Amino acid sequence: MLENSILVKASISFRPLGRTDFPLLQEWLSAPHVAAWWNERLDLPGVEAKFGPPADGAEPIHVFVIEQEGRPIGWIQWYLWSDYPKHARQLGAEPTAAGIDLAIGELSMTGLGLGPATIREFVTQVVFSNSEVRAVVSDPEESNLRSLRAFEKAGFNVVRTVRLTGEECRRQVVRLDRPGSTQGSQDSMAVK
Repeated sequence: MLENSILVKASISFRPLGRTDFPLLQEWLSAPHVAAWWNERLDLPGVEAKFGPPADGAEPIHVFVIEQEGRPIGWIQWYLWSDYPKHARQLGAEPTAAGIDLAIGELSMTGLGLGPATIREFVTQVVFSNSEVRAVVSDPEESNLRSLRAFEKAGFNVVRTVRLTGEECRRQVVRLDRPGSTQGSQDSMAVK
């Protein structure tokens, strides 16, 4: 299968999001296959307001452009759940866990196995390079089957279902522990 290909893994790279990427990011966030799950409709000033501070290092979110063979195809970000304690509590994410969000923005690049390969490579190369991170926890919408499959193929396990305060939809909490980590008890990660 394509996502297991060494060639695909080698062809995926990440670079920090810069302000010159904002028009492309706005295009990706507006694409129907992304906008269906991204609950903010952002025009270019909205992208500037939301992603400018992280791009400048003024917020604790680390945003990257996903490149496949040097071509920008999407975006991915990570953050420590300790910086977002209210959301973390709803997910059952401990302070030593990180969260990630991503989208393959180029429709022609979806369905090729790049999502799982991107998640695996990003977690290994970028997130777990921070030695304090013991696990990665994310919360795709329950009906976002493509995202859930990508996380599962990347080695994540569904640990619970939640409905976040103020949301109508349910979310599947997915988790991947750092290899060799004993963080996270069975009791705290029971499926609810």
